[in-house]
Amino acid sequence: MKNRILPLSLVLTLLLLLCGCGEEAPQEVDNTTPVEIAMVEKGSISAENQVSGQVSSGDQQSVFVALSVRCTNVYVEAGDYVTAGQTICTLDLASTWANYETAVKSYEAAQKSYNDQSSVLSQQVAMAEKNVADTQALFEIGAASQLEVDNAKLQLENARAGMNSALSQLEVSMQNYRATITQLESSLANIDRSGNVSAPISGNILALNAAKNTFVSPSAPVATIDSTADMEITASVSEALVTKLSVGGRVNVSIASAGKEFSSTIASVDRSPNPQTHLYGVTIRIPSGSASGLLSGMFADITFYTDTQSNVVVVPSEAIQTGLEGQYVYTVDGNNLAHKVSVETGLVGDGVTEVTSGLTGGEKLVTVGQFYLSEGSEVRIVSAEV
Repeated sequence: MKNRILPLSLVLTLLLLLCGCGEEAPQEVDNTTPVEIAMVEKGSISAENQVSGQVSSGDQQSVFVALSVRCTNVYVEAGDYVTAGQTICTLDLASTWANYETAVKSYEAAQKSYNDQSSVLSQQVAMAEKNVADTQALFEIGAASQLEVDNAKLQLENARAGMNSALSQLEVSMQNYRATITQLESSLANIDRSGNVSAPISGNILALNAAKNTFVSPSAPVATIDSTADMEITASVSEALVTKLSVGGRVNVSIASAGKEFSSTIASVDRSPNPQTHLYGVTIRIPSGSASGLLSGMFADITFYTDTQSNVVVVPSEAIQTGLEGQYVYTVDGNNLAHKVSVETGLVGDGVTEVTSGLTGGEKLVTVGQFYLSEGSEVRIVSAEV
């Protein structure tokens, strides 16, 4: 068999056709850097100073029952929030109320007896005084002897002594009954005629010692309530910071354990330091709407704002970079070219920084993508606040 040889020109033509089938048209490459920008503006800024504090209650009350009585029902649990007047539990006080009513009646009877006896004995003393005066008058005209005068005076002294003794005994009885009433009233404080024990203040129940069908004891409070009406946060600050704080100053508070964040104001600032710590106390009021769920002793993160400046250049802090030559930012000109601008900074606030030199306002500042830029880089703005 003879080999069939293709012409060289045909081979070359086939090779060119095969190579051409695998090629694609060249695509244009985008060498710009995508960035986000913000317009540089003037505004106000305050320095942030963070310290730790602690929640404390302006008022804490324990509900005592000065009797050992049976608890018939309990309506709350430790940790619950209660309002003033809300029923905590019910006690069996039938015999106690009976003793109270008996003591009141006994006191009223003793008071009536005292008034009656005082009236009668006062009349007897008045009669004895008149007898002394009459006998003395008769003695002066010779119609009565000295012995008769002395006997009249003795009768007056006896009448006065008898009145004082009788009234003193009645007073002791009245005081005893009054003391019994006072003691029972104290033990029955915050309890109505049905034996319902009510909360004297609104707040969180820190401790509860009442359980159904068990006896409450005078030695332990039925409940201890931490008021939320006057809750506050106390903190200690250095002498460098205290001079910048004043009553009414704005603060932000974060209490992680309760999931609370809120703004408030400074209620008071101590002007003398703690002798042991040499720190100054600062008190912050907790708004009533933020007090629910807070307990005394919880830790709080407090941010004070000081050294407020107005009408200054303020930029997002993340736009500022730091290099060997100091701090700098990138701006974008009208041709979408990036320029490295050296800046000097001042106050650092809530996510923003004051620029004291390098920017004047009105510049297009790169806020996202600045880490990929260099002087003269061509940029593509993908999001702008202009």
